[in-house]
Amino acid sequence: AYLTLSVNRNDITSAAAQSATVTMVPFVPESGFYKLYMSIPGCQNTNTCISRTSAKVTWLMNGKNSIVTTIKQHNLVDDEVEVLSGYVPASSQNFSSAIYVQLASDGTVDPQAATVEVVVDSFRLERITSYTNLNGVLQLHDDLTSDLQVNRPLYEPLSAGLPTGSQVYSATHGVSNDTNPEDTLFLGGQFFDSDQGYYSIAQYRDDKVTALSSAGLWGDVRAMAFVGASLYVGGSFNGTADFATALGNVGEYNTTDQKWYPMAGGVGGVVSTAVPYAPFGPRAVAFMGDFKSIYAGEADDLLELGVEGLAMWDALAGGWTNTPFLQGQPSMLYSDTWKDGQDSVAFAAGEFTAAAALEANGAVLLTPSQNIQAIDMMGYDLQPDTQGRFMVNAGLWYAKSNGSTPALVVGGRFSTLDGGANVARLQDGKWQQLGDIGGEVLTLNNAANLLFVGGVANVSAGFTGLTVLDMDKGREYNTQRLQGPDGDSTDVRVNRVAIRADTSMVVVGGNFTAAGGMLECPYICTLDINEGQWSPLATSALIGPVTDLLFTRDSLVVAGTFKNGTQPTRYLQRYDFSINVWSDIDGADRVPGPVTVLTAASDGTETTDGFYITGVSMDDASPYFFKYDGTTVVSPDFTIGAQSTINGVLEVPRSRIPSSVLGDSKSQTLSRRSDNPVIPAGYVLAISGDLFLPSGQRASNAFFYNNEWVPFLSTVQNDGSPGYVTSVFFEIPPTNVYQRQRLSVALVIIIAIAIALGITLLIVVVGLVYIYLRNRREAAATA
Repeated sequence: AYLTLSVNRNDITSAAAQSATVTMVPFVPESGFYKLYMSIPGCQNTNTCISRTSAKVTWLMNGKNSIVTTIKQHNLVDDEVEVLSGYVPASSQNFSSAIYVQLASDGTVDPQAATVEVVVDSFRLERITSYTNLNGVLQLHDDLTSDLQVNRPLYEPLSAGLPTGSQVYSATHGVSNDTNPEDTLFLGGQFFDSDQGYYSIAQYRDDKVTALSSAGLWGDVRAMAFVGASLYVGGSFNGTADFATALGNVGEYNTTDQKWYPMAGGVGGVVSTAVPYAPFGPRAVAFMGDFKSIYAGEADDLLELGVEGLAMWDALAGGWTNTPFLQGQPSMLYSDTWKDGQDSVAFAAGEFTAAAALEANGAVLLTPSQNIQAIDMMGYDLQPDTQGRFMVNAGLWYAKSNGSTPALVVGGRFSTLDGGANVARLQDGKWQQLGDIGGEVLTLNNAANLLFVGGVANVSAGFTGLTVLDMDKGREYNTQRLQGPDGDSTDVRVNRVAIRADTSMVVVGGNFTAAGGMLECPYICTLDINEGQWSPLATSALIGPVTDLLFTRDSLVVAGTFKNGTQPTRYLQRYDFSINVWSDIDGADRVPGPVTVLTAASDGTETTDGFYITGVSMDDASPYFFKYDGTTVVSPDFTIGAQSTINGVLEVPRSRIPSSVLGDSKSQTLSRRSDNPVIPAGYVLAISGDLFLPSGQRASNAFFYNNEWVPFLSTVQNDGSPGYVTSVFFEIPPTNVYQRQRLSVALVIIIAIAIALGITLLIVVVGLVYIYLRNRREAAATA
């Protein structure tokens, strides 16, 4: 059965006949592209062929478009013909597609027919391929409103496409800063158009695909990422398409000057992913792929570095930098950078046995926003020493005086690429030697231009426990060496060097008994930087190695293990410079074991006579924490795992710690003021080491206040085992010292010559005067 629309032949063009319509509303389950087929019953079996004419079919496809066509119906047998094709939205309460069938006013009519008719049986919609001219690029509209879906598809090809057969692996958008700085779509993949002059990469703007400078790249482009005004590209290519610039599977295209730049020596394999890496700030871009090496340094002096398919480029420094620590090879890396840098989140997928935010050898930078950041360029970081040992024990920001540009100096047990050992200075992102220190460095400090490097003596390697470097002249400052009980420096160990402000005095503490071979100076000695002479403090009561030193106003606090016959072992002593006397510290008998760290304390506004005391109990080897409040040693509430190791304590203003680090509840706890606070209001303690917190967490650095802990940093070693922090230090103004200015040798010679000439001239003048007077007397006598 089917519907028949029939009229008299002479009325076919009448208004009534033309308005007669059969309406059909199909149910379309899903938006997409469809072909519309019409089923037409044959006229032979019904003997109606003479009356058949053409049907006018109108297809209301979407909210804005309709298509009209004419379909002949003179087929003798049943048939199905394609009517139209196009985009059709899914049926909904807001809109449904409709098909209208009418008599065609210009249809073919048999002259013998008295009536004419069209028949309507059924229509069929068939889902088809959306576009055949995408050529690797699909443009998706991000406006997902229902109106848009009714009027047109959410996706479509570019107005001007790539050549047939093009494969696009990556697309990104940015500003191309030439004569028309509009948003530009950059396309990368496997394609070329010799007529338009582009290879593997092109830009789409103003409905046209055009070439970048140098015609693009010679090879495949598989990943792209924008950082600032630069487009970073990765893939499998060896340079630009015009062979003007050599590249190693990665390259930078600067949209400001429209030029390609190499990224050091590139990477040693195919790059599959490139993303701006938000956790490292707005200057980092990460590359991932099938490569095991990267090449750092200058083009004529490249350094090959082993990696595991992940590399990080510092766009500001222009070099490879440290990556996140992922023990295993990542298979996916994603960074959320689509919210104007508001989120510093990254996701990595793979088979990992350990992971950390940053991989760094020995030292990292903590930014004011509490982000961890690499401070050196990859390939120029610190390396294990010749025996495979690696440790950074101490560091400071060296500055000769206030206003001088500070330089980061670290000491420990390591080597540098330029041949240095155990002490190094960071310059232009590269660790550079300051000398070849033959033993492990434990402490660093500077007095004006003199850098004091103390540690474990290694006489066979030329290190006697203390080396003083003249940073102005780039050489050692000549000082008499320290000695142990046997008269040599074999067992010498310098644990701490302290500078007394506004004087020329440097205090050295550790394990030694004499200085310069003759001067008895057990465990603590002072050096005058002007005279270069060692001197003891007043007769010392110290019998045992010194572990730490701390100046508090007019006093020097000394920590160690001090034994004197049958008297109780003491772990703290104080030297008062105002009366040159050693004395005990009130309450120090509460300290249950050797002191490892002394830290200056404040009242919230300025440094006081107080200080924090941490060490290890002699009873059970557990860590302890006390404070000397200026009067006596007090014991605050302090709960931590017995297996913990504390290496450092610092007072930190609460305002310097973002709430995102502490969280709301912890922020309120750490801000709450107690009746008798050991820690000043508005401050917390940053405690470093290997910490087993009461919550069961393990941390390398945590904030502490009123016996509440908030873990901050966790570290891991190369084998995935937990690591620890040995030292945390800030860039602070250098200690002001009195240094006598000596004249240069050349100036001394010039002055000596001038004095000699002056004396000679004076003798000549006196002689001439004498001769003149004598001649005058003789002339008067003869007259």
